[in-house]
Amino acid sequence: MDLRDFNLNLLFAFDAVERHRSVSAAAQELELTQPAVTAALNKLRIRFENPLFVRTSHGMHPTPRAMELAPHIKRILEAVRRLDEPDTFSPKTTKNHFKIYVNDVGLVAVLPRVVDRLSHETPNTRLTVLDIRQDEVVSALDNGEIDLAIGHFFDVPNWARQQFLRSTPYVCAMRKDHPVIKDSLSLSQFLGSRHALYWTHGSTYGRLDEALARRGHTRDIALRMPRLGALPFAVAMSDLLVTLPEDLGLVFEKLLPIKLLPVPLSVPDIQVKQYWHERLHADPIHEWFRNLVKNVISEVKLRK
Repeated sequence: MDLRDFNLNLLFAFDAVERHRSVSAAAQELELTQPAVTAALNKLRIRFENPLFVRTSHGMHPTPRAMELAPHIKRILEAVRRLDEPDTFSPKTTKNHFKIYVNDVGLVAVLPRVVDRLSHETPNTRLTVLDIRQDEVVSALDNGEIDLAIGHFFDVPNWARQQFLRSTPYVCAMRKDHPVIKDSLSLSQFLGSRHALYWTHGSTYGRLDEALARRGHTRDIALRMPRLGALPFAVAMSDLLVTLPEDLGLVFEKLLPIKLLPVPLSVPDIQVKQYWHERLHADPIHEWFRNLVKNVISEVKLRK
């Protein structure tokens, strides 16, 4: 393939369609018309002799060839964007777009603070939080779909850098006027209550249940919900208990008529980390963003 006459803008169109699976959304991001994006795709189809994207009821579905090309194109565009970066990084004037993954706890307890800090320190920066399955986060870091992941993951490959951010204990949340539980929570009260549970991708067994199982106990699960942030609302209007990270509990305690009490058994704290690809480790803008995230999370106060 002779690349001397290749239009690099075509790759930006490919990347936007691949991420959004939509020509209209890609056009909006690129500030182009839909016909312009469609024309770019047609030129790429001719260049690669492949349909690349097929229109379905669920959007523009990439062909196997497009899926093969996607990570390479992301790396090319990443390198091109760096060419346009000034020698001296200035947060106040830089224009950048960070794409990140944050778990459900971070979406409520951390992300609003990060957004606020970004708006003050680097007002020209855009932030996109992608909805990715947790078991696909490492792959998204590898292919450049996201720049940073915040949470806790196992079996992280050698190319992934990671940094410890904080340790967060679990607490038990219930409505303030709970008919049985007042100012303290015993193990017998905990076991005698019905519980709400964060449930995702078929997983219903976590650290708390492992700790209970070691003692020969199980919980009575009355409600399973796929969004952790929605559970406190259900608890505030029922007699259910929910066990959640204290970071999240403290946010909802300010908004809802709920109270937080210590979990009446020993459960390992949640280790919160941030992860990124080795290729971004020395990038000054990425390093600045990582430090911002670290500083913001370190400022979140827990109960003494």
